[in-house]
Amino acid sequence: MKSWLSPLLLALALAVNSAQAAETHDVVVLKDGRTVEGKIVREDESAIFMDVGGGEERGIAKVRIAEVKRAPKQAEPKAGPGVPEPNAAEMAHEDQKIYKDLEGLASPSKFVRKDAIELAKKLGLRAVPVLLGTLNPKNKVSVEMRIGALRALAELGPLDNQGAITVGWSAMKDPDFEVRREAIAAIHALKDDRSMEYMLKFAASDDAASRYAAARALRELNDDRAFAALASAIPAPQVTANVPDHPQAIQRMDLPVGPGGSKMPVFLPQGEVQGVAEGVGSPMAEALKIISGKDLGSNGSVWLNWLNEKVGAFTRKELAEVYKNHSILNKMGSPQATK
Repeated sequence: MKSWLSPLLLALALAVNSAQAAETHDVVVLKDGRTVEGKIVREDESAIFMDVGGGEERGIAKVRIAEVKRAPKQAEPKAGPGVPEPNAAEMAHEDQKIYKDLEGLASPSKFVRKDAIELAKKLGLRAVPVLLGTLNPKNKVSVEMRIGALRALAELGPLDNQGAITVGWSAMKDPDFEVRREAIAAIHALKDDRSMEYMLKFAASDDAASRYAAARALRELNDDRAFAALASAIPAPQVTANVPDHPQAIQRMDLPVGPGGSKMPVFLPQGEVQGVAEGVGSPMAEALKIISGKDLGSNGSVWLNWLNEKVGAFTRKELAEVYKNHSILNKMGSPQATK
């Protein structure tokens, strides 16, 4: 009896667990009969996006969907006996209390500032939204408090995506220069590439003010990966030319050849060359001009050469030797190539 009963009980338990899981999952039935289970996180006019587990988010086009079965909403668990349920007013009051406790971050005394940072570290994640709130430009917070908040955030990392974006925003947009520099220092301490990625989006923007703010922050950050990304993203210019098909005019000109001079025919084409150049300038090239303080045009290869020189991949002397060895004069064996 035991030999077959145990597997049966195990299968029954698995079936019950699967049924319970199905009840708490959203199910999307595709037109080809397949199903996708998970949690619907958002939806737009063209697709439904589902969290299918393991940190993976999957987008499903609505044209492929036959039916959507949404899981019933689960009742929110209530607080235990004697424990009041939190509400917005209480949480706001708690945020104000945490802010008051952390005001030492703006103290002129380094010992008080150190104690405030230690308190923030003890509060942990509960202190993060309060610290991020001090960076909101709508809140009239002193420069010293914003600097202290950034130093505390650097100790509390890693931050979530919103936190990384907020620090990146402060590095570009905070009205005070010292706060912007402190935000760059926080990004260095956190080693958070999401802040840099956020700034790169503004560096590639068509808005000149946003591009300048991002380029200024990236220059201070001085991460060569950001410069390489900008240089690689510069589009190649597209040039079309149209040479009019006119007969060539023949003129004879006096040339100082021989004892008495000479008249030789010179061929001169008639008509102007007409053409169109597109993609000559780009926001990425403009951002690199601000970062480097150089105007090297809008050719991505030229900016990659600048980056190779900056990181020490090769020197200007080595670059000149490369150009010399690949010149037409050198290939022809011209004496000028040896100068």
